[in-house]
Amino acid sequence: MKFSKSLTCCAIALALSGVSAAQAADTEAKAASTSELAQLIQIDNTGNTLTVTQRSNNGAGNVLTSSQEGESNVSEVSIAGDGNITTVAQAGTGNLTKVTAAGDGNTQEYSQDGEQNGALTELNGNDNNLNITQRGVGYLGINNEVTNNITGDGNRIHVEQSSGGHWFYNTDMQGNNNQVTAVQQGTWGEVNIDRVQGDQNSIEVDQNGTYNELNLASLQGDDNDLSLSQEGNYNKFTIDTLAGNDNELQVEQSAGNGNRVEMAELQGESNRIDLEQEGNDNRMTSTLFGGDSNYVTVAQLGDNNQTTFDVVGNDNDFDAQQRGNDNQAYLGAAGNDNEYSTLQLGDNNQLHIAKFNSNGSEVGVIQNGDNNEVVLQSSHPDNSLTSNNNMLNVAQTGDSNGVSVTLASVTESGLNQLDLVQNGELNAIDLMLEGNGNDIAIEQTGGANFVAGVGSGAFVVNGSDNNIQINQDGFGNLVEGGVNGSGQTINITQVGDYNVATVTQQ
Repeated sequence: MKFSKSLTCCAIALALSGVSAAQAADTEAKAASTSELAQLIQIDNTGNTLTVTQRSNNGAGNVLTSSQEGESNVSEVSIAGDGNITTVAQAGTGNLTKVTAAGDGNTQEYSQDGEQNGALTELNGNDNNLNITQRGVGYLGINNEVTNNITGDGNRIHVEQSSGGHWFYNTDMQGNNNQVTAVQQGTWGEVNIDRVQGDQNSIEVDQNGTYNELNLASLQGDDNDLSLSQEGNYNKFTIDTLAGNDNELQVEQSAGNGNRVEMAELQGESNRIDLEQEGNDNRMTSTLFGGDSNYVTVAQLGDNNQTTFDVVGNDNDFDAQQRGNDNQAYLGAAGNDNEYSTLQLGDNNQLHIAKFNSNGSEVGVIQNGDNNEVVLQSSHPDNSLTSNNNMLNVAQTGDSNGVSVTLASVTESGLNQLDLVQNGELNAIDLMLEGNGNDIAIEQTGGANFVAGVGSGAFVVNGSDNNIQINQDGFGNLVEGGVNGSGQTINITQVGDYNVATVTQQ
């Protein structure tokens, strides 16, 4: 069972205050990292303290090398100017490195070997390099911590934490062409990025272990890249806000179960999002994805996985693949000239496209397996919107599969093209359509298949100049429907024995 890291205090504060792990588990909320690190400065009465201030006036640069061993040591460094080089090495428990750097072309390297150590950096300037390495074994997520605050352009930040139980905070990054790289090995690693504001920034996070997290509160700007790789079980990625254009987001959660991707609000144009999960019981959720010309791919390999997306905008591409059993995909789609494609391979899979209000969009669905289901609901639950000039293609192979299509149960929708193909036995197609000039082609191959109405009873097609073509090849098949309006064309072909077709025209 995963212990919530929000219920534990920072390890550094715990170790020095004598609070037990059990007491930490009862804490309702984890304090802000800045306050936790600030507490460490007060404990230098049991260790050594090094305070250094360097200023470079002519750009030649200063060099500082510091080495501390033991417990509760503090290195506090203030750097002003260009071309400075700072190296701090600490070995032991409860050590703190605090660096404030202002200027361009500076290099800072911190190495902490032990447990419950902290590194706090404030970086102001351009083209600076910051490298932080922390090693040590944590307990229940209680271990080393890194906090950075970055303002400027072209900065490079690299953080490497090994053995598990580490926290990395980037509280604020403002500027362009900055690069942040974080590598965490082990259990209970956590990367928190509060705010990234600027263009052409790069964030790369690699976590290998269990119960690791990447939490991104806000990414605002254009041409930014975010890459996350998580390997193991019960890992999590959350993003609250992504706003901007031409951004790329790539998330891979591999070889694990119970992983989560949660995206709250994505806004912008020409963004690309690639999400991949490998394992069982994984979840991907996006509450709102709004904008034009965006491209989203979702791939889930395993059983009992779930994808939920709401896409609003025009000229968007959404591609989902689920390979395994008992998978579910839920899509809310509104906008024009969008393309939605879904591939599900396995048994007991479900695809629901609700609130499908669109003009000129294409939907393509392929399901291969048994007991699969496709539900397409236009103007649901709001029946006042129309869907026109769309292409809907569904192909199912297997037994006991179902397709339910509702195109505007109140307001008419026209000039849509439906191509529904089922191959197997005990398959069903439920149809309700209102509008003019729609083209419906249904093909069923196998036994005991039927075309009927949504819920129960006969299928309903209301309007004028609709074209309905139904082909059934097998035995014991059923067609039952009602067609209302003028200029309707209906062609039904049944090949086999014990087939029944009943159609009422008014």
